[in-house]
Amino acid sequence: MKEYFTHFGELYLYLESLPPKEDFLHYRKNSKYHNISKKTFLRNIIYLTLAFHKKGWKDKQIGLVISPSPYWLMIDYALMFSGAVSVPLFTNISSKNLHFQIKDADIHTVFIEDKVQKEMIESVIKNIEMIYVFDKENILPPLNDLIEEGREIDKNDSALFYRLLDQIKPDDMVTIVYTSGTSGTPKGVELTHTNLISQIHATALNYHFDRNKDIAFSLLPLAHIFERMVMNFYLSQELTVYFADDIKNVGLMLKEVNPTVMTVVPRLLEKIYFKMEHKAMEGNVLKKVLVYFAFWRAKSKNPVSASTFIDRTLDRLVYVKLRQSLGSRMRMMISGGAALSDDMYRFYLNIGIPLYQGYGLTESSPVICSNTPQNNKVGTCGKVFPGVEIKIEKEELLARGSNIMRGYHHNKEETAKVIDTEGWLHTGDRASVDEEGYIRIFGRRSELFKTSTGEFVSSVYIEQALTSRGWFEHALIVGDSRPFVTALLFIEHEFLGRLAVKMHKTPLKVLDSNAFKIMTKKFIEKLNKRLNHWEKIRAYKVIPDVLSIEEGHLTPSMKLAKKQLMKHYSDEINKMYKDHR
Repeated sequence: MKEYFTHFGELYLYLESLPPKEDFLHYRKNSKYHNISKKTFLRNIIYLTLAFHKKGWKDKQIGLVISPSPYWLMIDYALMFSGAVSVPLFTNISSKNLHFQIKDADIHTVFIEDKVQKEMIESVIKNIEMIYVFDKENILPPLNDLIEEGREIDKNDSALFYRLLDQIKPDDMVTIVYTSGTSGTPKGVELTHTNLISQIHATALNYHFDRNKDIAFSLLPLAHIFERMVMNFYLSQELTVYFADDIKNVGLMLKEVNPTVMTVVPRLLEKIYFKMEHKAMEGNVLKKVLVYFAFWRAKSKNPVSASTFIDRTLDRLVYVKLRQSLGSRMRMMISGGAALSDDMYRFYLNIGIPLYQGYGLTESSPVICSNTPQNNKVGTCGKVFPGVEIKIEKEELLARGSNIMRGYHHNKEETAKVIDTEGWLHTGDRASVDEEGYIRIFGRRSELFKTSTGEFVSSVYIEQALTSRGWFEHALIVGDSRPFVTALLFIEHEFLGRLAVKMHKTPLKVLDSNAFKIMTKKFIEKLNKRLNHWEKIRAYKVIPDVLSIEEGHLTPSMKLAKKQLMKHYSDEINKMYKDHR
């Protein structure tokens, strides 16, 4: 069986041709991991494909509103093979976006996993078929019924599944993935077999794994194209994969699974960092001084510079303990989905965790460039991915290749705006390429604004700096067509809780206290010293609210919906400018 495949049907046949693997996919249920062998995984895909085919789902859009698990993958692959189109939806999606995406994608049927999701879907749309992945409430037909139905079909016609695979064409659309909608209405990205398969082959050229030794830990939503692409690659390499059931238990599961590879987003890396720091700072004054210096050293040292006696001592006393919180075998973490600060990048590399930042968009399936074990440079998103072309026009990064989407669903006008007649995808991101071929991303063009005094400000760097201490969960920089820069600072409530205990006050009284106001003022003043005079934060407002996906403040991938936030907090923003003349 060939190892180079052009569609997922050929990938299935490739996996089927390889030796058995018992230790394959693992999902967590009732605080315990359960194993699914490769044989069971592949057989269930056959049965589900036949059941979906019998239902007549070819060319119909089917929604997945379920948590990541082997069953998510089984359904996704069976939909591909039956000729249906999968539409992944985040389990924490707002009702407004859920209604829009179901209508826009013409979703015919949706897979769900609990009564809450059933009621949520029924509240936004009527007369849609729903199927439970597990028979929890005994209200809707469960997935097992379809598996059994497919098993009977296979008994009567064991060649039907393979005839369906023969009908697949590389240019067939397999999925519609909705963008996060940070600046407005989400758009449905149409992706084909060719788009997704190209990423598997490109990834294999940059990252190398051992099917018998490597263990992947998956904790990001499969509705996110980044984790979905990575999962397709894991399957193609036959890695052992463990799925997380609750991100709150990540620390416990990392010790239990002890993985060698995982994909992450910058916000998760920041949270892990702050927990490491908080725990390490427990102890006497001498220990606190040592930890403070160790963390400072890890964030500031050039990772490629020679290791000194001080570094080796810090590794023995501090860094080895930090690494243990991620298990004892971690040899690769790949970060994507948002910009990673240089401090965080250096920190993880210097404590001995191999970390590689990449960049891409849903529209590019998603990877355009990535750092790798062979080429890794802090401050960049690596070199261009195999099979992808790039160029810079007017500071904007353009990309072209077999990974570029077919277009936006039901939206030819928007498609024409981002894909030109020569096939170049206009990413909307400002970028540069250095002499070694490393790509630097400076943020969205839409996030580069001009003050009323005519100065340009890039908000991404300032927002990263404002959240770098762990005091604020999110930061929103304001200043477009305004006389100066201001900021909305959304408090990190775990940090606020610790501070409240330390100050013997309620959280709200902490925010009103002179001590907190002075602490925040000094932090802003210190940051301002690193900024150009037109970038300096002249006013700010600390917000105690917990931002909500349902209210449209955050996207399901936890990015700020900036336009909605500026509208929601317009009074607070206007007050920061009211005394300006």
